[in-house]
Amino acid sequence: MKYSIFNENSFFVQFKAPNCEELKKFVLNKEETYTKFSWAEDCDVKTISCKWEETLELLRPSIDKFSESVGKSFNWRIYPPWINSYEKGGFQEIHDHVKFDFSCVFFPEIEEEFGKFYFYDRYGNSLGPAWSKLINPVTRWYPDIQSGDIIFFPSVILHGVSPHKSDKTRKTFACNFDFDLSK
Repeated sequence: MKYSIFNENSFFVQFKAPNCEELKKFVLNKEETYTKFSWAEDCDVKTISCKWEETLELLRPSIDKFSESVGKSFNWRIYPPWINSYEKGGFQEIHDHVKFDFSCVFFPEIEEEFGKFYFYDRYGNSLGPAWSKLINPVTRWYPDIQSGDIIFFPSVILHGVSPHKSDKTRKTFACNFDFDLSK
């Protein structure tokens, strides 16, 4: 399990999904009935809506492991998940999911020319040119993701996907959560 700090204000938790084969089968075999989301207008990705009822039990082992990793049990609410499907040239612009507490992305397959998921530091470009040369801030960071990994991160962290260069379609599964820490 990786518990990492991207910068002093943000972190993410990454691990192999406990039931990664079951999740992978769901994502790669889900009927490709595409949904047009308004947030997808500035990128090149096809999206497949999922019902939370069909994914709740698939995600529960990963949510439990996430809870263990942060040392806190909590009640949670899942919002309707979706599958992203990237064809050659597809990408996701830098964005956040500011209306939610946390987001997660599951990566069923990773290959050499697949588009790469990254985090973007919204304040990394705040330095003037002279300070940027002196400090050399990292504004874009690519986590080392392996097939079967799932990443949980605060929804306010900017993230995106670089252009997909493979002829093979790249699929990911994503969803948002709110967590009640009063438990």
